[in-house]
Amino acid sequence: MRGDSARAACVLAAIVLLASCGDKSAGPGTPAAPEQARAVEAPAAKPPQAAVVSPSADRLPPPAIPPLERKGVRYTQAASGRDVGLDQVGGVLVASAADTGKRLWVLAVYPNPIDPKQEADAQWIFFESMTFDPDGRLRIVNEAGKAYLVDVDTRKVSAAP
Repeated sequence: MRGDSARAACVLAAIVLLASCGDKSAGPGTPAAPEQARAVEAPAAKPPQAAVVSPSADRLPPPAIPPLERKGVRYTQAASGRDVGLDQVGGVLVASAADTGKRLWVLAVYPNPIDPKQEADAQWIFFESMTFDPDGRLRIVNEAGKAYLVDVDTRKVSAAP
């Protein structure tokens, strides 16, 4: 995603191109046709800085976390929580039958709220590591360095020390 400044630059370039394709026979000082005048007026309200393209805050791909299996269940990080029915992208655990791959349950391990004023993908927080602790709980550390314990039997999540 490139953001609003890139979109503004594209719109401005298109409008400049349209304006330059006007009736050349009219000569200098002749007003443009009403259709052209309307197309040129819309971007004039934006400050000139809006046309400057800034670097994108796109993120790198999420860390590759190998699935874990225990007692016939495979635990994986969802590539996108939206693909499995949740309203967030990162922080989603999927439990599937190890032999058939059939999804058993899905759990949002931690919230991943998105500020609509910033690029969404730059705010997604994925798992960085996933291991079982000696008590059989799934220990998940995310990219922000926060650790969580998931009781896979009760599907309860708690903050890890």
